[in-house]
Amino acid sequence: MIKGEKTVLRPLSEADMEVICQWEAGQHIATAAYEHSARRLTISEEYRSRANARTTRMFAIEAENGTLIGDIGLVEINCRRSEAELVVRIGDPRYLCKGYGYDAILSLLDHTFSSTKLDRVYLRVLADNLPAVKCFEHCGFKKHWVMTRQIERRQPPRKLFLMAIEREDLCSGADSNKAS
Repeated sequence: MIKGEKTVLRPLSEADMEVICQWEAGQHIATAAYEHSARRLTISEEYRSRANARTTRMFAIEAENGTLIGDIGLVEINCRRSEAELVVRIGDPRYLCKGYGYDAILSLLDHTFSSTKLDRVYLRVLADNLPAVKCFEHCGFKKHWVMTRQIERRQPPRKLFLMAIEREDLCSGADSNKAS
């Protein structure tokens, strides 16, 4: 269990996965950067497969009152390259844009950089998701690349930012961000 100021990150339960898969089916938020048009698995099978992968560490995000509000984790953990990709979702709309994502991200980054040998965490975010981009920047992530991807069939390609934070950036950037 990882405790933040507003959130608790804990292992996922079967009940959590049911709720998260409902969010996924209704909103496609966690995987918006990936194309789903060729999906062979159900949303539930796909999420469970990703969450239980050898190179993945996923957590439920709970608010301070114990309510499941989202999920967060590291995927594509690569020990040789000393990096992993961050995925995060606040699925309960009552908790959006209220600092819960920020707290969960900083808590996971602090835990990751203090308890593993990973030196870099990166993420992909839709460029037009301004609240998410602002949150990631506030956490200390920096934009490194802009990509264009076809997210859904029959829709125009969309811009994605690839953002990253290094171990040494968290110490200097997050401390100053917490004060603001």
